[in-house]
Formats: sequence, structure tokens, C-alpha cells
Amino acid sequence: MDRIGHVGERARLAAVIDRARGGRGPATIVVKGERGIGKSALLGEFGALAADAGFRVSAVSVRTRPDDPLGAALRVVSQLAAGSAEGTALHQPAGEPTAHRSEPGDEPVRHHAAPSEKLLHELVETVCRQARRTPVAICLDDAEHLDPWSLHWLSGLYSAAFGLPLVIALTGGDTAAADQDPLPPALTADAEHIALSGLAPEEVGAFAAAYRDVALDAPTAQLCHELTGGNPALLLSLLACHTGTAPTADALRDTAASAALPGIERWLAGLGGAALGLARAVAVLGPRAEITQCAELAGLSVREALPLIDELVTRSLFANRTPLSFRHPLLAEMVISRVPAGTRAALHLTAAAILRDGHFGATRVARQLVAAGPLGLPWTVRPLRMAANQLEREGRHEEAAGHLRGMLRERLRPQVRSSVQCQLAALDGFVAPDGAVRRLDAARREADDPRCATDYAVALGTLLAECGRPEDAVAVLDDTAERLGPRAAAQRWRLRLHKALLCLDGPVPSGLPVDLPDSLAAQAPSDDQARRELSALRAVHALRDGTDRDAAVGHARGALAGSEAPGRLLWHGCEVLIRADELAEAWSYCSRARLPDQPRPGTWADVGVGLLRALVLYARGSLTDADAALTPLADLLRPAVDAARLPAALTVATLAEVRARTGATDAALALLADCGLDGELPARQDTVAVLGARAAVWEQAGDTTRALEDLYAAGRLLADSRVRNPAVLPWRSRAARLLASRGDLTEASGLAAAEWEDARRWGTPRAVGTAQHALALTETGDRRLRRLATAVETLAHSPARLELAHARRDLGVTLSEAGRADAARTEFRAALSAAKSCGAQPLVRRIAADRECLCPAVDDDEVPPALSGLTPQEQRILGLARAGHTNRAIAGKLFVTVRTVEFHLSGAYRKLGISGRNQLPDVIPAPLGTGGRA
Repeated sequence: MDRIGHVGERARLAAVIDRARGGRGPATIVVKGERGIGKSALLGEFGALAADAGFRVSAVSVRTRPDDPLGAALRVVSQLAAGSAEGTALHQPAGEPTAHRSEPGDEPVRHHAAPSEKLLHELVETVCRQARRTPVAICLDDAEHLDPWSLHWLSGLYSAAFGLPLVIALTGGDTAAADQDPLPPALTADAEHIALSGLAPEEVGAFAAAYRDVALDAPTAQLCHELTGGNPALLLSLLACHTGTAPTADALRDTAASAALPGIERWLAGLGGAALGLARAVAVLGPRAEITQCAELAGLSVREALPLIDELVTRSLFANRTPLSFRHPLLAEMVISRVPAGTRAALHLTAAAILRDGHFGATRVARQLVAAGPLGLPWTVRPLRMAANQLEREGRHEEAAGHLRGMLRERLRPQVRSSVQCQLAALDGFVAPDGAVRRLDAARREADDPRCATDYAVALGTLLAECGRPEDAVAVLDDTAERLGPRAAAQRWRLRLHKALLCLDGPVPSGLPVDLPDSLAAQAPSDDQARRELSALRAVHALRDGTDRDAAVGHARGALAGSEAPGRLLWHGCEVLIRADELAEAWSYCSRARLPDQPRPGTWADVGVGLLRALVLYARGSLTDADAALTPLADLLRPAVDAARLPAALTVATLAEVRARTGATDAALALLADCGLDGELPARQDTVAVLGARAAVWEQAGDTTRALEDLYAAGRLLADSRVRNPAVLPWRSRAARLLASRGDLTEASGLAAAEWEDARRWGTPRAVGTAQHALALTETGDRRLRRLATAVETLAHSPARLELAHARRDLGVTLSEAGRADAARTEFRAALSAAKSCGAQPLVRRIAADRECLCPAVDDDEVPPALSGLTPQEQRILGLARAGHTNRAIAGKLFVTVRTVEFHLSGAYRKLGISGRNQLPDVIPAPLGTGGRA
């Protein structure tokens, strides 16, 4: 059977054999590689190929002994002599050492006295005589251990055998530096060098099946490769106990951590105590271990450690680099698994202290503490908590959870334990919410401290609400308040506040009074957390009431004040800011919570941040960017929609709405159907938002009836919750526009007029302009024209680019019908530019069709001729610069970095042939029509 992984090497061996057999010898083959990589196996293959080609083969495994000078050379010559048909005899001068067998199975060797040059010459000539009669192949395994006299003989043989059919094949270590190679340069200069490496990941599965009868799928084969580097000997050790099975990844990891791996002595036997201690130190400290740390942990000086490092590199245990690391992870597991548990814990604790004292970072210190296990030392808690927080910020949620679990194994004060439990539940609640709910509820029931019981109840209520179980969440808060009794006034106040926040999220049977925020404010504790939570409640109440935008924004800022806002405060505060059109401020708070280039979310709070960022992008009309932000979230959360996870359903529904508005209506419909959001919806916290998003999809799909049904259903739910503010959902104006398109102007007018009154109370240009637009569509003649012009003017002062494009399109149509073609062209041009910048392709097509039909003589240029070569982003940035905005102000308006603004301005200046913004008035007579509203 062909040996896996040696196909290319066998071809090179055969080529050298052919060259030597043709009288172009001697030829040398040097096979190098780490221990266990298969050098001996390849040498055996070479011997078989040479024998098949008619060579007389001598194969010797080199054993170095102080009393065995020339031992390898004598064994080679003895093997050739024993196999010779003519019975070649060695002439032994007087005084030369006598032959004996060093151990069973060995050929005769000689020892004690240093060999003479005459003997060396005779041994060389003996091999040459043999090669003149029959081609000769000499195989020396572990040639780096050749004694000096055998090396001298080998060099002489290579020089004397010119033109003879002789091949010398050697295996050695994997030393890369030429000055460290023990083989003579004369022997290796023209050699065929073969450097063996591990099996490729795709070869590991075939190797496991062939040599261990183990079935590996692609992921487990990749894991085996990661643990062993494809080293065949290590693979055989790892898979030995899985013969005839198909092990899982977890089973393989357990095996790697086992002390019972066969063949382990091959790697560790012969190591002195100091070298083994250094290997243990590197295994404990991990792959970023510095020499000084490892030496200190092993109880060595740096000077003592350096030669031991070289020894461990030569033995293929360590990689030949710094910081120190094992060549393969399985080798580290082999070393550490043999350390008794108590000694291992002591090593990890000592390593943690060394890293702490050297200020090497809390994460590295904490990793050692987790490995050490619970030790009851007070100083260990702080680095564990710091590391967990850092790992969570970096998106390494599983590691963060591991550190938190490590903390829970220590003796902690009740409040510290409750804080850690709640943080861990937030991480576990994303991947395994049911288990997190059970653990939090058990901790809540067992807690004696009122503050801890309240912390558990609030965390549990939040998690239950995220899981779509608001009734259970309210029950938990009520039960905890009852258990605490009247003496825990501050804790009962906090439970009542969170109950109010939960009930704000949707239709829950609560019976909470309308004046609850004022009532809670009169009894509020003085701590900062209570103040921020109360501000969040008042902000949402003000949003829902819709009569005091400034108060809502002020309360939202109070909730978000501080270095970091917890997930629920961040959601409520930023939601109010978005509805109040404070988009740049909302974006800033989201960016503080989670950087845009962080890995995938690991908590529902992370999902909330991602969704808020997408909502900001959508609110400013950046449909393409919103789609890009929502798509990875939706792909991750699709399974959670069926499990009634609220952020998941809202994310998917928002993505469907965005896709419908960009023209991907079929994809939007499929997304709703795949996630079960296209049928009847239960009355949950997210139902209003999902209905509003779904209505937009039906509208883009041309199903006006279903769109109206969803809008009216959302309106009923909002009315039940006493929410009239159109900034929450402008369902009446959207319904009025659909009704007007069907000719039902009476009902449309009533809805639009009611929304306009509420919008005026809220006061944002978006809400007012949207209502004015809907109201205008219920009018005719000059009244329609005047109202549409007013709506366009109002929306032009808002960040609502998409709504402005719709209003301008309708104004263009009305102007053309009134015979004012030039004014209509202006509006169509501005509407088309805005729709394109938003990525609203269906609207772009409608505007283009209207313009072509109603204003056929219009020029096709949508922008001034001087700007025709600029990209849409360059046009927007240039328009803002022409209007006098600074680069920083432009960055804030467009939600990009200052560096991006500078890049686009430089490109635009180059295209326009100008040197800076002071020349813009010469190129652009007036600010771009939409530049200041980007």
C-alpha cells in the first residue's frame, strides 16, 4: 500500500537511484524533519526501492556509544560483506580492536581503541570494491548521532566513490542552521535534501482510516491536525484509543488531555529533571511564554535555562523560536497531563503570581487562576473579573464565561457573587437561555441579602422578557417584592421600577397607573443607578406620550450618562434619541457600547446594539448600509425567532422591511415566511414593530389590503397602550397614503389629520413632514400643491432622506399636472438623487418613469455638469463642504470618520481640478440641492 503523504518524496528517491545506477554516483540523500515525522519510514521505502532496482542495501540505525568508535561504519561494511556472494573479508591489522556483538541482532562492532587511518582506508576500499561489482545503497538512520570516526569514513567514502553506483541515504534532525548541522558539508553540499513536514489536513482523515481504522469527518480531522501538526507519530498516539470508532471533537480533546497516551515516553524519555521542569513551565505558561518567566517557574536561572531550551528544541519538543512554545499542542498536553493535580495547581498559581508581579495583564493572570482551580485566595478575584470583562468586550464570550465560572468557585461576598452570576447569565442567556433562567431563579430564591435577591430578580426578569415571556418576568418581580417585605424599601422600589419598564415594552396585564413615573420619582433612592433607571422610564413615557420631545431627550441623556450604559438603559435611551431624530448622538452611544468591527454578538445586549445601529442607518435613509448591518445579525438569529426571542424577531422584520424598500421584495417575503412572521402574530412586546415592518413589505409587493390590515392592527395595539406619538410608528400617515391611492380620501383624510395633530405636539420635522405629506395626498388642486410644498420644506430640515424623496416625487407629479414643467423637473431631479443615495431602487424606477411620462423634455443630467464625474458620496460631501460645514461636522452628519471625509474631498478636488474648498464657489455656483441634508 502506498504510504500516505510520501508520493512526491518517493519520486525524488527513485530519481536519485536511477542517477546513481547510471554510473553518476556517488549520490547522497539527506532526509530531515522533526521526531516522529516519518523519516525512518521514508528511509525504509528508499531501501525497498533500491533493492528492487538491484542495489545491495545496508541499513543501520545509528547508536552512539563512547566505547564504540567507527561502530556505524563497521556495521555497514559487515552487512555488505555478509550479503556478498564472494564473502568479502576484512583484513584486521595487529593491534586493532576485536569484533563482538553489542546487543542481540547487531552486526559485529569494534570498540575501545581509536581506529587507524589504514583501517579507515580499507573500509572505504571494501565498499568501493563492492560497488564496482553491484550497485550499493547505504541507509543510515539518525545520522546526526554518528560518531566522529564514522563521519570521517563516510566523507572518505564519498570522495573515493566517484563514478561508482553508490547511494548514501541519511536521516537527521530538523536543525535549520547550516553551522549546526553535524553532517560534513562535503557530503551534503550536492545532496538531494528532503525536508519532511506533517500531513496536510486533507490527508489526516485517510491516514486515520488506514492506520487506526478511525473515521474522521472534516472538522475532527482539522482538530487532529491542529493538535499534532500532522505528525504521524503524534496522530497514531492520539487515535490509538479510538480504533474502530468515529470520535467526536470533544472526545479527541479529552484524549489529548489524558496522561495515558501511548508513545509518550518516546518524546520524554531521557529528559533530565531540569529539562522536564522547564518543559512543564512552558506547558503551564502557554504559547506566549517568555524565557525569564519559564526559568523562574522552573526554579532556574536564565543562564541555566538556555542550554536546556536548545536540548528541548533538538528533541523536537519545543519550536525553534521565542517566545517559547511547544512544537505541537499535543506535546504540551502530554507534558502537563503527567503532572499530579496538586503540583499542577501549584504551578498554575505560581505562574499567576509571576505574571501578576510582572504586570503581564489580567487576562493572562486569570487564565492561570482558572486552570489552578479554587484556592480561596482573596487576590485572585480582581484579575478574574477584569479578564472576564476584557474578554467580553473583545467578543471572546466563551472565554469570558469560563473566567466568570472560575470566580464562582472562589469564596465571594454575596454582592460580588450575585453580580458575577448575573453577568454570566447574560452570556449564557444568549446560547442557552433555559439553563440561565433556572440558575438565576434558584439563586434568587436562595439569596438572603435583599440587594442580591433584587439583582437576581432584575436579571431574571430581563432575560424572561427577551425570551418573550413578559408575564413570567412580571411575576418574578412581584414574587421577589413580596418575599422581601416592607423593610427593604429601596429594593422594592427598584423591582417596581423594572416592572414598569417591562410593561412599557408591550401588552402585559399590569394595571400600572399612568402617573407611575412621578410616583417613583418621589420615592427614588439617591444612588446613581436608580437615577439612570428612572430617567430611562421617564424617557420612554415621554416618548409614548409624545407631547414633550425636549423632556424625552433630556431623560434619555440622563439614562445614558456615565461611562457605560447597561443593555436595557442603552436600548431605551437610544430608542428615544432615534425617534427624536438625534441620530448622531444615538450612533455615538452605540459605538461606545460595541465597536463596529467586533466579532459576532455574544449577548442579547450585543444584538440590541447592532439593531440600534441599523435603526440609525435606516432612519437616515441609508438602506444599503442598514441591510449590510442587519444581514449577519439576522443570519445568526433566525433560529431564535421560532423560540420567541424578541430581539431576533425585530431584527428579522426590520431586515425584511429594508430589503423590500431596496427592491429585494421576493427576498423580504421569503425571509418573513422562513421565520414564521408572515402569519398571525401573537400580542407580544415586538408585535407593533413587526406589524409595521411587515406592512411595508406588503406595500412594496403591491398587496395594499394586507398592508392596511397590519397597519390598523398595529394602531389598535398602540391605542391599547395609550401611545399616540407617530414617531413610534407613523401608521396613520402610512395607511392614509395607501387609502388615498385607492381613492378612499375621506378615511385617509381623518387618519392624516389626526396624525398631524399628534406630530405637531412631538415637533420633529420628520414626524410633522410625514404627516403633512399624507394629508396633502388627501387634497386636490392648489391645496394639495401647497401642502406638498410645505411637506417637502419641512422634511428638508430633517435627516429623513427617504421620506423627502417620496414627498418630492409626489410634488413633481402634482406640479407637472398643474402645467409647471420646469418646477416639476427640479423636484424629479432632486427626488431621483435622494432616492439613489438611499438605495431605494423601486422609488428610483417610479420617479424615472414619472419624469419620462410627465416631463419628456427634461434633460437627463441629474447633477450639475461639473459634478457628473463624481460618485454620489463625493457629491454629498462636496455639497456639505460648499455649504460651509467643517470636515468633522460632515463626518457627524454622514456617520463616517473624518479620515473618510478627507479621502473623498481629495478625490473630488482632483477630479474637479482644484486645490481646496476655497475654490468650490468657482466650480459650484450654489450649494447642492440635497447636500446640506445628507
